[in-house]
Amino acid sequence: MSSHILQTRSRKASFAKLVDLPLEVLVEILTLLEWKEILCIRQVRLYLMQIRFFIYDLLRQTCQRLRDVSFARPIWLSLVRWYSATQLQPFLLEKPLDLYTDRELEYHVLRWQSGRAGYRLAQPKKRQLSIPENYLLDVHLVEGGRWLLFGARDGSIKYHDLNTPGETSEAVTLVPTHFDEDANTLVRLSLDMDPEAEYLSFNLGVMSLRLKVLGPDPDYPNPPRYARWIEVCRVTTHWDDNGQVKGLRAERLACFREEYLSGCNSFTLRGRYVAYSLLSFEPRSTVGDGQTIAIVDWASADSTSLTYPRRLIWRIRPNVSRLCIFQSRLQD
Repeated sequence: MSSHILQTRSRKASFAKLVDLPLEVLVEILTLLEWKEILCIRQVRLYLMQIRFFIYDLLRQTCQRLRDVSFARPIWLSLVRWYSATQLQPFLLEKPLDLYTDRELEYHVLRWQSGRAGYRLAQPKKRQLSIPENYLLDVHLVEGGRWLLFGARDGSIKYHDLNTPGETSEAVTLVPTHFDEDANTLVRLSLDMDPEAEYLSFNLGVMSLRLKVLGPDPDYPNPPRYARWIEVCRVTTHWDDNGQVKGLRAERLACFREEYLSGCNSFTLRGRYVAYSLLSFEPRSTVGDGQTIAIVDWASADSTSLTYPRRLIWRIRPNVSRLCIFQSRLQD
């Protein structure tokens, strides 16, 4: 009797179909696949649609079922999280995950991975985009490849959206200038990406200096007309009511003046510190002349205060540097 039951169960089990499995089980299986393997499942279904033999009906049904399941949100959500946690090159999102539709998640994964594959094969797709500005300072391409930041002649920071449809992109002001619109300035930028943020976020450091006009100027070098401003902003994306990313926005975190107006070779923002080099100090300075590196904790420096601590590394003779700590004294 028991042998007959086992044989009956065995015959019934042999007729079990993959398509009869619960949706949750099929989704869990497909979350174990790579994006290329998911696309292959869809291609197999299209190939089998051309086969007319009856014996392949069950196989076609199975492939159709798997193809339908391959669009499920949990599958592509799992790939986003996996690539974000495992790839050395950042897998950047431009808005919170819950604002992405199912198709947007899939598009984001496929666009990012196909781009990586294209560069590995040295066959990236090219697109020409006309940028009307003829004067750009310290250009930076934000990780992800969509946003192009640059300093404008008047000291403001602007950006281009490289995903703009068409052949021309219009610049959008991200950080306004400290000077008049007709000012001629030098601008340096530094980006500090936030790898822990849920979507695209970074701190933007800006150093701007107004250049002296040709001819005599009774205001030179007195602030506020002539000053070297250092500003740190938090930059994130913003989106409309439909969840579509519209651009970047900046929130000021700190802003203060550097009292010396000499040339600057480099400017870097990392964490809560900015570091920059000054070619020389005025003779009246207590640290003398020569190339000097300044390190400032921007979180403790603000334009409401005219003094802030900073570390200075200055060269006292060739190939020799000395570290000193000074209190900056800014003049009104």
